[in-house]
Amino acid sequence: MLRWLQLSALAAALIVGAPLLSHAQPASPSSAPTSIVRAEHQAEEIIAQLINEERARFAPDAIELQPNGELDRIARERSDYMAHGGPFAHEDAQGRPVASDQIKLRVSPYGYFGENIMMETWENLSFDALRFARQAVDGWMASEGHRANILSPHYDRSGIGVVINGNSAYATQVFFGPQRDAPQRAPRR
Repeated sequence: MLRWLQLSALAAALIVGAPLLSHAQPASPSSAPTSIVRAEHQAEEIIAQLINEERARFAPDAIELQPNGELDRIARERSDYMAHGGPFAHEDAQGRPVASDQIKLRVSPYGYFGENIMMETWENLSFDALRFARQAVDGWMASEGHRANILSPHYDRSGIGVVINGNSAYATQVFFGPQRDAPQRAPRR
């Protein structure tokens, strides 16, 4: 049995209206069998549950991450892109930070964002949503950058996307929190 697990984290401070780039790689229409799609969604739900358990345990002052449909779509697009030949990285093939650009474009140009990604390849095993979700969360929690994203009180919502392609599975979790300390205008005199 060969198993390969790779993790990567990206976190960013305040986004302040950087130029928006429209370069999303749309997820290809799903031609995956229903059982695979079901397993992907099951893994996403388990990851969300485990992440909130970790936040409650290690960052009790951080609120529970709320699911967000647009962030889910961004996370699934990211996983799909990597599962179908895109680089396993926070940047696309042109070196652009895909998740942050898409969050700015589709959620808000202002706020806090982060991204955790994970990839697993296996032989002679079938996909097990619970095992995969636990490996993703355990791996992320064991890594300083991933753990910082998971426990950050700046984030209040998240999206998760899992895509299986052949004997590989990809997980992406994107995080977002609104800007809480927006610059204030000087009073008029």
